Amino acid sequence: MIDREQLLAIRELNLAGKINQMGNGELNNYVRLLNSFTENFPEQEEKIKTALEEKDYASLAKRLLAVRDIMEEIHADELAQDCIKHINGLGSIKHEKLEAYIVYLLKSMSILSIDIQMTFLQNQNAGQDQPLDKKPPKNDEGSQKEKTILAVDDTAFFLTVLKKALRDVNCVLNCETSGYNALRFLTRHCPDLFLLDIDMPEMNGYELAAKIRESGQKAPIVFLTGNSKREYVVQAIEVGAADFIVKPINKKDILSKISKYI
Repeated sequence: MIDREQLLAIRELNLAGKINQMGNGELNNYVRLLNSFTENFPEQEEKIKTALEEKDYASLAKRLLAVRDIMEEIHADELAQDCIKHINGLGSIKHEKLEAYIVYLLKSMSILSIDIQMTFLQNQNAGQDQPLDKKPPKNDEGSQKEKTILAVDDTAFFLTVLKKALRDVNCVLNCETSGYNALRFLTRHCPDLFLLDIDMPEMNGYELAAKIRESGQKAPIVFLTGNSKREYVVQAIEVGAADFIVKPINKKDILSKISKYI
């Protein structure tokens, strides 16, 4: 059974004062609701994107109300409010502003979906030697050493955002634009953290992560993704993912994730 404390740690869920009042039957039903959300969200996401693209504001409002109901069921109260923030004026909002609002909303729900899936996977992997979300142990020498990050992405945008975000962080950032270049880097270096894009040509992030582990490198791997489908999350975990940064990325997201591992 899923641990109540694990659910309380999912920051997007407002469970304080609620989770401990649930009996085992209620808790099991709540977990089923969470699983249903993560399974069905990609389809809901596509419907919302389609309604936005077609400027079908009546359909968009209907979709947002449906998602609001789901958010209320799983006690994601802030997201429920975000769903209806502009519901009464969708047709009067400039499309660019509406698009930015929808991108933010869908990204927030993708983060929630991935956080839930990670929590359930951690529960399944309880007792294994390598927890999914913990920093590697430090010794006195390691705690003073400047940390090294290897970021791999075939687009310049992510690497540029990353460099700006880490400008004031005490670390050495190394950037590569392909999996093959990254593997050559690893013949000479041992990073403390990997940031990997998933969708790359020639060698995708999953394949690169598998080769990183095969080489003996044990540092945490954080994937950059815009996809919260269960099969993608599970595949990432299977090749060693510790966490995810959800697109579109920003400085706050990067610093929040990286601070957990270095």
